[in-house]
Amino acid sequence: MRSSIITLKRRVIFGTLLFWSAVALFHIWLAVTNPYAAVNLVQQPYTTKVQQNQIVLTRHFKLKSFGNNSAGLLGYYKSGFLILQNTYFGSKPASSTSAPGIITDIHALRFDPTQPYLISGDSFSVLYPRNLGVFYNSILNPYTAFNQQDWENRQRIYLQSTAYALDAFAEQKKLTTTIVPIGQRDVLLTEVHPGSVPSDSLYGILFALQALQDPTYYPSPAPYQLQTVTAARKLTAEHRQDLRTLLQVYLAQVQDPSSGLVRADAKLASARDGATRRSSFYDTVILWKTLSLASELGVQYTSTESLDRLHDTILQKYWNETEGHFLDDLTPGPLDQNYSSDWLIALPTGFLQPGRQVDLQYLTRSVTFIRQHHLAEPFPIKYRAGQVANAPWAVRTFVSNYGGDAIWSYWGSEYIDLLSELGTATHQADYSAEATRHIFTYRQKMIETRGFPETFTAQGTFLHTVVYESICQTGWVVQFEDALWHSGVSMEQLQ
Repeated sequence: MRSSIITLKRRVIFGTLLFWSAVALFHIWLAVTNPYAAVNLVQQPYTTKVQQNQIVLTRHFKLKSFGNNSAGLLGYYKSGFLILQNTYFGSKPASSTSAPGIITDIHALRFDPTQPYLISGDSFSVLYPRNLGVFYNSILNPYTAFNQQDWENRQRIYLQSTAYALDAFAEQKKLTTTIVPIGQRDVLLTEVHPGSVPSDSLYGILFALQALQDPTYYPSPAPYQLQTVTAARKLTAEHRQDLRTLLQVYLAQVQDPSSGLVRADAKLASARDGATRRSSFYDTVILWKTLSLASELGVQYTSTESLDRLHDTILQKYWNETEGHFLDDLTPGPLDQNYSSDWLIALPTGFLQPGRQVDLQYLTRSVTFIRQHHLAEPFPIKYRAGQVANAPWAVRTFVSNYGGDAIWSYWGSEYIDLLSELGTATHQADYSAEATRHIFTYRQKMIETRGFPETFTAQGTFLHTVVYESICQTGWVVQFEDALWHSGVSMEQLQ
């Protein structure tokens, strides 16, 4: 009897040790299949190099992607694990103590073409294809490049990221918000919110393909020439059928064929990870721009007349004439509370343009609303005035203001951009003065944090909780540099 008890205890101890050893090995596997880990096993499917002043893209192997439900859940778990890991073991502040030096350090860290793809920063070391069209939409501004090397690095990592995302989605004929490396050559297709549909992943890829082959995107003569035109055109041609298939998948999931707008029953996940919404302004503008880009790239033609009708319908549906802002979505409720700062997506998509007279009423009144509700104070810009009601449980539990009254530096930079352009368009000095004030507030925040944080609290302090810490050195500092360029403030003035 006694020997049986001893044997049982040994088996329990052995089983417990075996279990925790398996758990430890599993998480080590998750860690070493992160391409941004110091030690990792991930191979690079695409590399780039400069030949005769042109950037050449080379494919070394085809990514193997997995997109079933089990793969999605595993990818979701790994994404969360990496966020938690980086909360405690993430990057350190920049070594520099001046704003220009911090920006230089971030460029060296984030725009590294020896990495397979572009990330915002540590906590998000998987690939979010939306970044190509939202957070990094200004990466190819040649007026903000430091030198030829910096310019080439930006183009190379942006091109590699585009090819990586396209390769992963093409095999499964499926779109997701997130691409998660899980082996040397394997990736999982997963959602940032299980059960949701990606709003802006295809848009990000199409935006990047167009920007990489359009040397006139920024006014010429540019200080640096676009070197990816040939490679991007070739990539587009090789994947045109894949893009057409992915577009049909996207439209079937997102578009209401009767109205042409976003389906009311589509649960979409987009740039504001802290919420899932139905029929939001952001998502409908993304739909409009996705169709426009697909037409420009020869993926699927949509007439100018159809795009113009959709554009006008969006304005009619979402503009709140009484309050003077765009509705976050079409959910019934108090109109003054139905606001989100990601309406600013109207600027990088060209849906609204400060230099176009017909758009000024929407832009100036929106700025008035933001000022009245102090959404740009102490610096821009809070996502909304309060907490978000439809946040996923993880966000509600661990970082409740992430999609609510947190200050986002990317949208804040877009807002500063808008103020500068409104100052030029209206000849009203208060817009330009406010833009300059916010720029120098950000300068101070960069020095305090020794980085360019992703998010701040509503009071303007670095956002961190027990299980989440905002990225300190996020690469979308390029949008802040774009704001500098529009405002006329030089890098030297930030010293």
